[in-house]
Amino acid sequence: MKFHRLRPDTWNAYAKAHENFNGLWIFQHVPKTAGSSITVALSSHAAPYTNISPNRTTPTSIRKQYRELSATTPLERDGKPMRSVSGHLWKADVDALLGRDPDARLFTFVRDPVQRVISDYRYSRTPAHAQWQEQIKAYPNLDSYIEDSPAVRNKTVFFLTGERDGDAAEVVPWIMARFDYIGLLEDMEMSHTILNRLLRMGEAQVEHRRSTEALPQNAETPTPAQLARIRKMNGLDLALFRRVKVAHVKLREANIFL
Repeated sequence: MKFHRLRPDTWNAYAKAHENFNGLWIFQHVPKTAGSSITVALSSHAAPYTNISPNRTTPTSIRKQYRELSATTPLERDGKPMRSVSGHLWKADVDALLGRDPDARLFTFVRDPVQRVISDYRYSRTPAHAQWQEQIKAYPNLDSYIEDSPAVRNKTVFFLTGERDGDAAEVVPWIMARFDYIGLLEDMEMSHTILNRLLRMGEAQVEHRRSTEALPQNAETPTPAQLARIRKMNGLDLALFRRVKVAHVKLREANIFL
């Protein structure tokens, strides 16, 4: 049962459909949506688990590596089928995995797109980012980042669909019907509770493992005008975020998990 069918009155059937599933779960991790917290739970409570990650020291492009790894990463370990896999995967990478395991289930997380962009900007200016010095040279301040960086505009929808443009009335329902679950960073507690049920992860706890280091080069505070520009540039991401938020609000208001 896909995420677009999840409502308070369908929760029991939805949960049962996934709790009885013993196959592979794919976590399509959009950057800066608290995915590191989820991968900790997957690695310890939904094993065997693997994270698809490129070698950033080789000349082969990152995206080409992701594509090749999605087609070749073993989906079993020690004779046991892989239970979960994650990565900063684009749609084509996920399609490659689904081509190898058509029955796999798919989930992701979304976040307020304005906050995701600001978080992405700050992270890109720290040594944790593989190309942080190049990022600072290319985008010396937040204004230049907003105007020129591809990370600003509809990045979540781009990861999930391969497109940055489109009609929200078509794009959002397509995403809602593709994914088995879409979590909400702004309600991580309930989202994690749902994941625990769906993947039978028991009492796995939310553990935020990675927060962006505060440094002088990422201390810039966005102005209201900058925030408004980011919001205007992220219509599709905002439409998706709002739909996912509504679904979670309805579940919470129904006291499903009390």
